[in-house]
Order: sequence, then structure tokens, then C-alpha cells
Amino acid sequence: MGEVHDGDATMDFLPQERQRGITIGAAAISFSWREHHINLIDTPGHVDFTIEVERAVRVLDGAIAVLDGVAGVEAQTETVWEQAERHNVPRIAFVNKLDRAGASFAKSCESIEAKFGVQTLCVQLPVGEEAEFEGVLDLVDMQLLKWTDAVGIEMQRLPLISSASGTIASLYERALEGRQVLIERASNFDDELGELFLMEEEIDNQTLKAALRRITVQRGMASQVVVTLCGSALRNKGVQPLLDAVVDYLPSPLDLSPFEAHTVDGDKSTRVRACGSNNKAVQVKASASEPLCALAFKVQHDRQRGLVVFFRVYSGVLNAKSQLINASRGGRKERLTRLMHVAADDEEIVESISAGHIGAAVGLKHTFTGDTLVSAKDAARQIVLLGIQVPKPVFTCSIEAESSAKQKDLDTALEYLQREDPSFVVSIDHESGQTLMSGMGELHLDIIKERLRSDYKLEPCVGAMRVAYLESIATSVVLPYTHDTVMGTDRHFAKLTVRVDPLLEHQREDREDDDGVADQNDSNVVQWANQGAKKMPRAFAMAIEEGLWAGLSRGVLTPNRVAHVKVTVDEVDCEWDSDSSAASFRAAAALSLKQALKEADPVILEPLMKLEVRCPDRCVGDVLADLSSQRRAHIKEVESASGGDGVDSISDRGRSIVHAHVPLAHMVGYATVLRSKTQGEASFGIQFVRYVEVDPATRDRMTGHLHKGL
Repeated sequence: MGEVHDGDATMDFLPQERQRGITIGAAAISFSWREHHINLIDTPGHVDFTIEVERAVRVLDGAIAVLDGVAGVEAQTETVWEQAERHNVPRIAFVNKLDRAGASFAKSCESIEAKFGVQTLCVQLPVGEEAEFEGVLDLVDMQLLKWTDAVGIEMQRLPLISSASGTIASLYERALEGRQVLIERASNFDDELGELFLMEEEIDNQTLKAALRRITVQRGMASQVVVTLCGSALRNKGVQPLLDAVVDYLPSPLDLSPFEAHTVDGDKSTRVRACGSNNKAVQVKASASEPLCALAFKVQHDRQRGLVVFFRVYSGVLNAKSQLINASRGGRKERLTRLMHVAADDEEIVESISAGHIGAAVGLKHTFTGDTLVSAKDAARQIVLLGIQVPKPVFTCSIEAESSAKQKDLDTALEYLQREDPSFVVSIDHESGQTLMSGMGELHLDIIKERLRSDYKLEPCVGAMRVAYLESIATSVVLPYTHDTVMGTDRHFAKLTVRVDPLLEHQREDREDDDGVADQNDSNVVQWANQGAKKMPRAFAMAIEEGLWAGLSRGVLTPNRVAHVKVTVDEVDCEWDSDSSAASFRAAAALSLKQALKEADPVILEPLMKLEVRCPDRCVGDVLADLSSQRRAHIKEVESASGGDGVDSISDRGRSIVHAHVPLAHMVGYATVLRSKTQGEASFGIQFVRYVEVDPATRDRMTGHLHKGL
């Protein structure tokens, strides 16, 4: 049996994972438990690899939130919880590491309730904690669960009965009290159980399990209440009951409502669309008898097999010899050559995978993360599922090959890494000609560098880290623009009017309005007024959109991309002059947008992070001084790590938690500084909050630097 601390855990199979003892990439495994088939995806806990959590929760029916029994809810735990909340994923909680010094199940539950705003339904209580942790009390079945061997495989179930004596008697009283609290709390969320409780009826274990399952599965209930278990994964104590809880409480695909998809607009020759198109919502049922619909949630490059695409089948059956259509890529045809069930880095060749299951396929050359796959037999019924939300990178550094002979190899490696990880972006700085790579944090880019060296045998030169700033606008502008130039003997003429508006938060969440959406990404919208795209030649409409998106790729104050802007094409000269061309309209769109952005009070935005530092009380002054004077931090709160709630733990005595908001630019290298100031006794976590406008001094420094370089 592999272990994380030994570097041989089954689900952590990448060399970087085994060296560092952390999970970097989501890994899938399928197995049976109690005559049920379980598809498990193990995801990282570090904020730099949040895309791995995002793609996992997108395709899961249920989730287990694993918490540190010493630290409780940490910054990244909140991020993961929010991701599961956004996708309405039912979940249970598992408080881990109860064998460690300072562990407290009660305090961890209080942390869950305080940070997540939910009530915990504790179906277990620990027997002993820290070094004395030896088992758990099952409050549903009224049993003492003990592990009799060193590796946690052999488990005893000892009934807790009122006639017992000695230790069992005291445990019975404790379990009975805990069960009563569990039933009282659960009664508030389930009418059937509540009625039995009010009538003081006897509630047997099956009735209680059924109620807990209804509560967990019910849509929206995860934001109010969570079934909570405990144990020690290191000692394998609590693992079997946790798997039992997955079967007992989390939903199967058949328990959930049909999934929503949309039909694909038949016009694929242009990205320009308008409201009123024929895209309709359809329901996808988890049934093998329905037409095939699958979602690719991960792409991995394997040197022997090529691209391996991991997918979830939502309806129908995917056969090994299926001919597929990628509905997200304009109906592109795909043919798989191998179909597999996966177990981390191992595989099992299969002939088919049916609705509700996760699998992997080789041979899908044109499929990316978030793409929807349907059967070629149902080409007339192309539908697209909700894709995967990819976070934008916040750190950037330059990279170049060690020699010109290695440039092609580096380009190929970076292409593969981008395909695997959508949150890793490679671009070209058009001013310097440098290749830039961008990611979610320092660790993320460090792992990329390590993989280039270990997996691709390259030794690239990597520049210093810098923050990925954005540009936006503060006001709205309407700009009529005429492009009329002569190149050689050819005249190029185009005339249009564009409007730019700041895109507010609620507008980014609900972008489709009365004007008709043309196209959008996570932070910008391009649209046409009055169905304008349909009143002009298709080639010209495509050219205008291409010009606008090109204009949004670079700001007017800095080389950073533009974000949170809505661009509307208000009017286009409809007298298609013989001197007009696609090139004319492409240039007119880009130039008009650039001028409009200049007039719309452009601003520079920087990522703001929520910081949580845990440190000894004696170091709080130094930590606060550094944050305030060196890092432009806004201190939100300093609290005792023990919480002052009477539930103390050894590791938290004499320790504090500092909460602050800090610009990401000032977090570069913070781990080293914090280690120095606290003699290695502090830890910290960061979580992205939002982009905010930079302060005047930073703006002057950034724009002044650019102007000096002109």
C-alpha cells in the first residue's frame, strides 16, 4: 500500500508529486465497494492547482471535503468549497489527521460551521485524539470501530449497548448523547425525520441513514448542512467507514436531476451570433438508452500513447469503435483508438463505458478540456454541455530555449503542457519578442520548469516572476470611426461605430442582453446592436470580430490584456463600397477600439489576494510590520489560533492567525521572508479575491517605465 510520506502513493504518480509529497494533478481511479462502482478523482489542495479541482467538481456527482484536524478550514479549503458550491455538488466532510498533535474534531467542526456557514451533522465521534486516537464511534449504527493492525486494514465493529460495562458503557453514553444531537439537527432539514422526532418515535439506523441521504442529495442543501466524519488517512483509520458513507449518503447519477445542455447553432462559419438564434436548452438524462453525450474534463500527454482524454459519460454508451463528433469544435469528427478505465497511471482496456462513468480514450486529436463529444450517428442533434471555467493566470515569466537547436523541442513541450493544463498560458511579447509563460502562482510555474527538465530533457532559461496585470475602463464611450487609407494603388475604406462600457460583476455573470451577444470570454463581451452581423457580408462580420478581439488582447497603458469590457458594434456602413474589404474592416475594428479605450479613462488592475498567516504570538509584530510597510497589505483581523472558544489544542497554544488582503505583486518570495522572520515556525495560505485598481504610485511607475522606453 503506497503512502504520501513514502513517495509511493497510488494517486500521486508524477515524479514531482512524489518528490514534494503533494498532489499536483487530478488523478482518477475506478473501484468497487459494497457492490457499488465508484469513480474517484483525487485533487490537489494547493491554490496554484485550482484548475484541477475545477475540472473535477464539474464532472462529479458528489465530493468529500478533506480537512486538516489540526488547522481546520484553511484558505484553500474555502476555495474548493466555493467551487463545489458553484456547481451544486453534494458533499460530505472528513476531518483528517486526528492522530497528530493538536488535533481537535470539535474545533474542526466549529471551524466548518464558522467558515462555511453550515451545520455539521456528525455521524461519528473520535475515540481519543492526537497520540491517543484509536477509533471512532459510529452514531448511526451505534458501534465502536477499532483497527487492530498497524496499517488499518483489519477493522472491528463492536456494538454499543446499554447493558455493557466498563469502557464500553462510558462510550455508549457518549455515543447516545451524540446520536441525539445528530437526530435533533437532522430533523431541522428533513420533514420525515422531523415528524418522527416530534412524535418521539424510535428512530432506527436505516431510517436515520435514509434521512441523511435525502438531506445530502437534495439540491442546494449542501450550503446549509454537511454530514461529517473523522479519522486518520495516514493510519488508514476511518477509511472504510468513509467509503461506506459515500455509498450511503452521496448520490449516484440516477439520483440527480437531468443535466442541462444547449443545442449548437448550425452556422459554424463565424463566431458571430445574436440573441434569437436557434440554440435551445435540452435535458440530458443519465441513461444508457439515451443518445451519447460526454464531456472531456482533462487531457494528458503520454509519450507512448499520445494524447489521453479523460471524460465523463453523461448519457448513452461510448463504444471502443465509436465515431464521434466534437460539438464544441464545429462538429469536428473524431475517432478513438483505445477506450480505458483508469487507475491513476494504470489502465484497463474496455469495450464500452456507459452513462455515469468516467473513462479515458486515446486517439482524440482535436479534443480539449471542456469539449462535448456526441455520436456521429446523432450528428443532426449536436448539443453542448456547460464547459469548464478556467481561471486566468496571475504570474508570468519569460522563457527561452538553451540553444536555437532546442527551440522547436521547447515549443512542442510548451504546447503539450498547455493542452494538459488550461490555466497555463504561453504567449509572445510582441515588443520584445520574448516567449512568456503564465500560471497561477510561483509553485505552479516551478512545477512547469521541473517538468520541462525531467519529462522533456530541456534546460530552458527562465526569467524572474512578475504579476499578470490587466487593463480596464472606468467610463463608457461611443466612437464613430472611419478607416480610409491608400496602400500603393489600392484604397482601403471601412466605417463603423463602436461603444465600450465597463462590464460590472453582475453583468459578467449574466451577459446575454437585449442587444444580442456576439461572443464572450470570462471577462469581456463583444456584441452587435440590432442584429447588425446579419446585415452585412459574413466575411466582413468575421473580420470586425477578429479586429475587436485583437484590440482587447493588449491595453493602451501597458502591454497587458484588456478585461471586464463590453464592446458593442453600434453601426456599420452598409453601402459596401468596392474599396471595402475584410482587411479594411479588421483594421477599422482594431483601431476604433484602441481609440475608444483611450477615451474611456483606462485603468490598470492587479490581483488582490486573501492572506492567512499562522504564526507564534511572539512573531505577530514582525509579521504585521512586514505586511503593512513592505507589502501594501490591509490587515483585516488578528485572532487567537485557539479561537477563544474553550476548545484548545497543543499546537495552537501561543499562536495567532493574521488575516489580510495583499496585492499579489507583493507576495513574490514571501515564503522565504516569512520563514526568516519566524524561524520557520509560521505557515500561510493565499486565495484570489478579485482584481482591483492599482494605487496611483504603482500606475505612475508602470506607465512611466513604459514611456521612458519609447
